Amino acid sequence: MFPNTFMMQELIRMHFDYMLDREDEGHEVDTPFVYTIARGTPIPSHLILMNEYMSRFTLQPSRGMPLQELNQSLDKFYAQYAQKETADSWLDAHDFKDAVADDADPVWMAK
Repeated sequence: MFPNTFMMQELIRMHFDYMLDREDEGHEVDTPFVYTIARGTPIPSHLILMNEYMSRFTLQPSRGMPLQELNQSLDKFYAQYAQKETADSWLDAHDFKDAVADDADPVWMAK
């Protein structure tokens, strides 16, 4: 998970372009989605939000649990708290020029 940073923009654009190329080649592709979680969203006690590197975050289990339980927990969390939109829609709404540097924590944390 990333805020709207240069790295987020680059990753989405790279994967979206790859999806479009595969589609042009005649392959069946799934619609890519971006999930946005608002700042201040409460994290359930069985999950933990990890800041892995600069602007990169992951949701991980806070205790040992089977993979199926983790997947169900994440599905429930995203269904309850995330805004889901297609990658195409997200890119239209988030111009590259509006992205911030990945190491500009005070800027993207304030959004």
